[in-house]
Amino acid sequence: MSDFTDFFPTAGATSGGGGASGILKQHRIITSGTLDLTTLGIADGDTIGLMVVGGGSMGLYSNSAHIGGSGGGVWKGSVTIGTAGTVTATIGAGGTSVVPNQNGSPSILSGGGLPITINTGNSYRFDGLGYSQPLITPGTLYNGMGGYKNSSQDVSNAPGSGIDGYGIGGTASSGASVTTLNTTAYVNSGRGGDGDSSPDTRNGFSGVIIIFYS
Repeated sequence: MSDFTDFFPTAGATSGGGGASGILKQHRIITSGTLDLTTLGIADGDTIGLMVVGGGSMGLYSNSAHIGGSGGGVWKGSVTIGTAGTVTATIGAGGTSVVPNQNGSPSILSGGGLPITINTGNSYRFDGLGYSQPLITPGTLYNGMGGYKNSSQDVSNAPGSGIDGYGIGGTASSGASVTTLNTTAYVNSGRGGDGDSSPDTRNGFSGVIIIFYS
């Protein structure tokens, strides 16, 4: 069994790093449902790595303000399984422009011998100027704030980077910061929607749950 704490900090830890030998297997969950961990060869007492990513919130364009959606929360850590069994997974959806200012919904993983229920919480749209706060708990939960651009005031903030390519904040998409959105690249990344004048690019992206095991 690999030392997963080299790859993932345990809950409440503040750092992790590389260094363990071998290549970990990955199992990606992109739709809500159940999974019997024993079908992956995971047994009682095994330690696994988890990355649980919530849905990103939608972006907003209003009164010359381009406001990127915040990325979904990213829970990253290692857990030791008690009695291996069936986990229940909920994959968070991205906020859509159908509902104004819609938040991204949480991804949740529970049961199956996990010692805790992992819940990323909602990702709340915010404007990069600090009117609300990102979801950050050092060591376990991260996300990127949305970018902000106000063309009438010439004020701008770059989007937050999230972690490991997940939970990235949406871009402001105004003037020089216009981004060509490759939707395929961001599916199941928890990326926030862009603050573009076109509603088609404002939607946030759904999350994912990734299990790392040996």
